[in-house]
Amino acid sequence: MAVLDLQVHGYRQGHQLLAASVRLPKEDQSAVDRLSDVAGPLRPRERFESYLTAYPLPSGERYVLARTWQDLTVARAGCVRTLSLIIPIEDWAAAQNLSPFLDVLALDSLPDDGNASTVNVEAGPKLPIASVVGFNGGELLEALFLEESRPVAVLDAPDPDLIAIRLLTALWPSLRARFALSTFALSPRKVAGRDFDLVFAPKDARAKFSDWYGRRVDGRSTQVGRHRWTGAIVSRVFDQPFPRLLSDDELGLVGGGDADADNAAALRIALLWDELVAKLETTPTAALGLLDIANSGKVRESRALEAIEPSLADAARRAALSLPENEAWSFLGAIARKLLERQMPAGRSAVAEAIEQLAARAPEGAVALLALEDPRGVTADLLPRIASGIGGAFTDRAERALLDAEPAVLGRLLAQGGALLGHVADDRPLIDRLEGILPQLDAATVETIVRDMLPLLTEDWQIPAAKPLLASLDGPQLTAALRHLGSANDFASAKLSNLVLGNALSRVPRNEVRSTLASLSSSTRRDALIARTLLPGAEDARWLMTSDALDPGSASTMLLEMLRRSDDRQLVSMIVDDQVGDRVIDALLVNEAGLLLKTAAGDALPLRLFVKIAPELLNKLTGEAKVNFAKHILGRCLAHRFGDAEIPFLVAASNVVGDQLDGAWAAWIGLSKNVDAAIASRNMVAFRKAAQPARLRVVWSIAEVAQVLRDRRSFDLDAPAAEACAAFMFDAEKVAPKALLAASGYLLPVLLRARNRPVSLMIAAAFPPIHRELAKADDVPDIFKFIPFLDWDRCKAARHELVDAFMSSSWPPHDLALTACRANEVARIMRRVSKQNGGEAYIKRIASNLNDLPEECRKMVIAAIGQVRSNPSAKYDWRD
Repeated sequence: MAVLDLQVHGYRQGHQLLAASVRLPKEDQSAVDRLSDVAGPLRPRERFESYLTAYPLPSGERYVLARTWQDLTVARAGCVRTLSLIIPIEDWAAAQNLSPFLDVLALDSLPDDGNASTVNVEAGPKLPIASVVGFNGGELLEALFLEESRPVAVLDAPDPDLIAIRLLTALWPSLRARFALSTFALSPRKVAGRDFDLVFAPKDARAKFSDWYGRRVDGRSTQVGRHRWTGAIVSRVFDQPFPRLLSDDELGLVGGGDADADNAAALRIALLWDELVAKLETTPTAALGLLDIANSGKVRESRALEAIEPSLADAARRAALSLPENEAWSFLGAIARKLLERQMPAGRSAVAEAIEQLAARAPEGAVALLALEDPRGVTADLLPRIASGIGGAFTDRAERALLDAEPAVLGRLLAQGGALLGHVADDRPLIDRLEGILPQLDAATVETIVRDMLPLLTEDWQIPAAKPLLASLDGPQLTAALRHLGSANDFASAKLSNLVLGNALSRVPRNEVRSTLASLSSSTRRDALIARTLLPGAEDARWLMTSDALDPGSASTMLLEMLRRSDDRQLVSMIVDDQVGDRVIDALLVNEAGLLLKTAAGDALPLRLFVKIAPELLNKLTGEAKVNFAKHILGRCLAHRFGDAEIPFLVAASNVVGDQLDGAWAAWIGLSKNVDAAIASRNMVAFRKAAQPARLRVVWSIAEVAQVLRDRRSFDLDAPAAEACAAFMFDAEKVAPKALLAASGYLLPVLLRARNRPVSLMIAAAFPPIHRELAKADDVPDIFKFIPFLDWDRCKAARHELVDAFMSSSWPPHDLALTACRANEVARIMRRVSKQNGGEAYIKRIASNLNDLPEECRKMVIAAIGQVRSNPSAKYDWRD
């Protein structure tokens, strides 16, 4: 219910307020006082029907709907009586039906003071309004809403009141609250300083509007509409029983209830909106116009988007299927940009779906769209759908499009994964192109591609793509890639497998890589890769021998290959290892004796291992190689202790060398002063036990042997060694007498001083040649000048020294007898013994042990002893 006030204006000593139910603010009252009078002077005897005036008051709080009658009851011409209905502006703007207001003004007689009362008006039902007959209305509505905004004067219109009522009813609230009109005016009218929006004037009042800046419209004109919306708004205002320029939906769209939606632009936007909506079914691109309107700020965005979302979604789907490819991409790209950040989930989903379909049909357009600058990130949201579309229907066109794509575009597509990545991984030209593209991509993109693409790369021809991807991986990722290759095809792609392994070994500890491979099912190819992780050395050899991931045959094969790749240092480290050394040696002896020989031919192997493998190696060698290795054995072993059975070992080596043995070299190695006495003694025995060819070589070198023994400063060899040396000297007497003479010269002084050493046999060998040489030479050879017992009777002095040495030593007396026999000086030496203090006792000792002497020598000694005993004076023979 609306509470309204009424005022009555008329002539009383001038046009003035006659009665009122409310007194308005001064400015508002002044406006009502003025506008309640007729506009313009009447001509004499001019008559007019009552007319309507509608306008907002300057305060903006009330609206006036007035009816004015010509007052013929007063004498003064041109007087009027006006009943003005004062309506709260909200009630006026919101009214669906103006009839209740108009009914208050429907009087059968002129209003009087009694009509100026407060009235209550109920909003009645919405009633149809009669049509205007004979009025085109098109030009009027064009002037009001479709063209430049100016006040309008309609001249000679049929039934202006009905036209006005229809128009006021059709207006939306905000425009109605501001709209001012008069259905009869003889000149322009104004309120609050502005012209009325619409006035109606008689035909003959045209001149009153000649200088007016507003628009004049012929009320009887049949002019055809000049605008595409003319017919629509004419129908809405003048043809439909319930006039309405904007429907409820349109009001919600353009904000017809808002203060800033009171202009003709709102209507034009609503009309354009309806037009585009109608076109959507046949012209999908109309959606772009709708979105432009929605984004313009001239409509309520949320209502607009909600209204068109279903149609827009349908338009997007149809565009992907029906529009030419280029147009479709242009449309969908544009609509995607317009939908960005809009709350239209169904619309955005439909656009994305349409783009996916179009990408399958026209992948070139998708690539071109992604290549455009995208500062707002529109295409970023579409990437997954584009990639899905291209991948879902991968064709030759798709391949060509991707081959021509910019690196960044192709990288972004691949980063989406899915079916597209699988197709690219199976496409040789694209794989080849990736070799150059992947290094150009940023790290984040490559990381994403790696995750999804690398598992698809299992063939050698895919290496161009795999190589740059592998370069970006860290250690755990590389071991995972290696594990995947093994699981996928058991490393069937040798080149790719080696590439992955190489990358892994460069960034992951070898033992971790090996563990990864060992965790896979056993196979020949897996084992080959494991072998590549092995470095020659004891640590990896131990792993080979202890790993349960390898069968024994594979482990042995790998060990052998490792040994072949080893240098001397690495090989020795394995041979000497307590855990694997025996296995290594066995493997080498069976399969790579040459490699073991190479190692053994140096000095790197510890002697204990060297003597262990040397016999086996000797057995495998022949000819010169065998002899050379035997020489090496002697060179390494003669100066050292090396365990049990040393003499047989050295004898065996000497026998292999045989007649190629350098006796002097052997003596220097095995007997020199730096060699321990026990070792030198062992060596001398070994030399003696050697077979004749080797032994003879020592005999021929007896002078060098003697020289080495002399340089030891004192004779410290044990009895077996001394006996062996004596044997060599005895042999030399037969085959190398000159060498023996030199040897005797070197040794005899040393031997004669070594009275507590078992050297008597050596003296027996050395003294006779010297004695003979002394006996026959006029001058002493240089070799004997160092012998201290020389005087004018050199032989006598030698015999005296010999006897003195024996009698003051621990040597067996019978060896003196042997020496005397060999020097052919038995009688003289026996007499010399008898002359010495204790001589009788010494001779007894000689006589008591003659069984070991040669028969001839024994007889000579027995005879000489008999002579001494039978002729005591003989012992004083000065010649002895």
